[in-house]
Amino acid sequence: MTVYRRLARSKKGMSTIFGGLFFVIIILMGFNVMLWGFIQYDAYNHVITSMSQRDQQAVSENLVPVNATYPSGGPLNVIVNNLGGSSVSIAVIYVWNTNTTGQCRPTPCIFNPPPQLSTYFTPGNIPAGAVNFVIHVHGITVNDGNSYRISLATTRGRLFSLYYPWRFNSLIINGGGNGSFVTNIGPLAIFFNFKDFNYTQGSTGACSGAPGYGSCTAFCMPSANSIFTIRVANTDINNNVTLLPQTAMKLELYGSNAPGQNVLAFIMDPGSVNPSTNFAYSLANPYNLQHAGVNGELPASFATVKFGAGSEGTAGSVGFPSKTGNFLTFIGIYYLFNGQAQGETIPFMDFDNAQTAGNPQCLS
Repeated sequence: MTVYRRLARSKKGMSTIFGGLFFVIIILMGFNVMLWGFIQYDAYNHVITSMSQRDQQAVSENLVPVNATYPSGGPLNVIVNNLGGSSVSIAVIYVWNTNTTGQCRPTPCIFNPPPQLSTYFTPGNIPAGAVNFVIHVHGITVNDGNSYRISLATTRGRLFSLYYPWRFNSLIINGGGNGSFVTNIGPLAIFFNFKDFNYTQGSTGACSGAPGYGSCTAFCMPSANSIFTIRVANTDINNNVTLLPQTAMKLELYGSNAPGQNVLAFIMDPGSVNPSTNFAYSLANPYNLQHAGVNGELPASFATVKFGAGSEGTAGSVGFPSKTGNFLTFIGIYYLFNGQAQGETIPFMDFDNAQTAGNPQCLS
């Protein structure tokens, strides 16, 4: 008790205690402010990370239109490939009539997922890697002679468009010999059929591409210096596409890893004709594919692209190795789209260069 009385009477002792308590309170307040700042900064980083992840997922969405059909009695079938790395959910489908009269104009017809009573679409979730995925659009009749633009709006805010009637009919979908086999990559449609994947050889005569002669189908061809041609179309409705000099074909001979048995063929000037008349490719005279119009692709949306140079930005032709046989072919297409450089890979196609005069082995 004596100590307590002395401490109570000592102003100096009390001031020291209160000063110490005040200092501790200040430290705790500063710690709390600092902790609050860390929590807010962490929450901010979490939001930024989530937004970046959502943006990346949105950018990675890659729905490629394949076809739009309307069988007898309906419904409208929209066929797409999901070439992106994640599943895609369709939120709304818009259908515009591009003609001056008729339904779905001047404002579009809008279709939502069920439980809509009469105008709806099913299914709406497209898994990653899905090929020839069919979306059924109910409540509209489109076989009335009009042209329609169909836009698929995803839950991530992307918009993918195609047309009915669809201009590019696939052999896979139609199962007939009158269609074209088309591979779609981004805004480009690449045609692989007996009329659009061709070659030229020599300087004159058959298959030379010289005046009076055309090119020949490349799926079965003689083994000689060649220039390949592929037909390409721009299906985007808003932006032009300019092919870049890095675009090339890689020809891999089956069953051979020996040096010199595999071949690179870079893009060449549009004026190139055959191994005797060819020019290096540059952006001074590029393949510039105009965007499609409201009723589909225009003549300027198409191009016949030449390949043959052994290195980027040079002239030349494809020289085959000493061995003949089947070549597994990859194509890397680089292009400018909406002001950005992009690249896409066409997985493969196959052709045989074993054909010789009087002995077309690849047809036997």
